[in-house]
Amino acid sequence: MDQESRLNDALQSLGDTQADVVPEGFMNSVWSRAGEMAEAANARRRLALFAVIFAAGMGGGIGTIQTPPVKAETTSYQLFAGADLSPAVLLHVEP
Repeated sequence: MDQESRLNDALQSLGDTQADVVPEGFMNSVWSRAGEMAEAANARRRLALFAVIFAAGMGGGIGTIQTPPVKAETTSYQLFAGADLSPAVLLHVEP
């Protein structure tokens, strides 16, 4: 058999077969699966973000727990030194 007759036979056999019929809900299933995959990717992204925030918070907390205590100092504002700034005084209301 020569090449041309074999090619013709192969093409004839391909032409005789019927094409597979796609099921009716196939595209709906494809889009549903794509949505599931996107939701799984979003869940992984949220989990990774939570892990990074958690690690940063724990690292910051552990790093600052060893610092010496800070003493609070009273501040005095020269502009308001000795002035009574209560709402009753500012509104000139007698208690």
